Amino acid sequence: GLVPPRRNWMVEGCFPAANVCMVSGDGGIGKTILLLQLCAAAATGQPWLDLSVTRGRSIYFACEDDRDELWRRMYDVAAGLGVDLADIGENMLLRSRVGQDNFLIEFEYGKPVKTELWESLVTRCKAFGASYVVIDTASQTFRGNQSNETQVSAYINQLRQLAIAIQGVVIITKHPSMSGRSNGTGMSGNVQWESSVRSRLYFKKNKEGVRMLEGVKNNYGLPMKPV
Repeated sequence: GLVPPRRNWMVEGCFPAANVCMVSGDGGIGKTILLLQLCAAAATGQPWLDLSVTRGRSIYFACEDDRDELWRRMYDVAAGLGVDLADIGENMLLRSRVGQDNFLIEFEYGKPVKTELWESLVTRCKAFGASYVVIDTASQTFRGNQSNETQVSAYINQLRQLAIAIQGVVIITKHPSMSGRSNGTGMSGNVQWESSVRSRLYFKKNKEGVRMLEGVKNNYGLPMKPV
C-alpha cells in the first residue's frame, strides 16, 4: 500500500538525480560553454534552456581549458544571465587540469583501480557540497580501452557511485567518432557508453550550420526536443 517516492531531477525531464549523464559533440562546438551555463543556472536558481533546474553547487573538472579561459567564459556567462561573477562564485568551483594526468580510473590486469586523483575529487565534492559534477572530458579521465565494454561499465559505475553519494548528477563530455558524426548518432566506442548513462544529449550542427542540442536518450522520460 506504499507509494514510491517521486523521481528527483537536477534538470527537469533531462538530467535525473543520482545518475550519470553525457553530453557528446564535436570539439569546438561549445560543450564547455553549454555546461558552464548549466552550472551558473544552478548557482543562481535560473532556468537552463528554458528547463527548470534544481539549485545547487557545482564542480567543473576541466581537462582542456586553463584557468584564464574558464574565467573569460564565466565572465561572459554571468553577463548573459545578468548577474555578477560574485553571485556565482561561491557556488561554483572551476578546477583546471589542462596538461596534467587526469585519469580517474585505471586497469591493472583487467581490474579497475581508482586513482588518487579520483579520491581527491570525491573528497572535494563532498566537502564543497556539490550536487553537479561536470567531467570534461571522458577521454582524458578514462585510462582504458573505450571499446572494452567491461572497462567502460566499470568507469561509469564508478561515476555513478559519486552521483549517488552527492545525490546529484555527474555529467561527462565526449567527442563522437567519424562514423558517429556521419550517421548522426554522435557516438564513439562501444555501446556501453550509450547504455550505461541514463541520459545523453548530442550537440551538433544541422545542414544549415546552425548549432542544435538534441536529446537522443532518456531512460526516465522522453528525450529532450532539439533546441
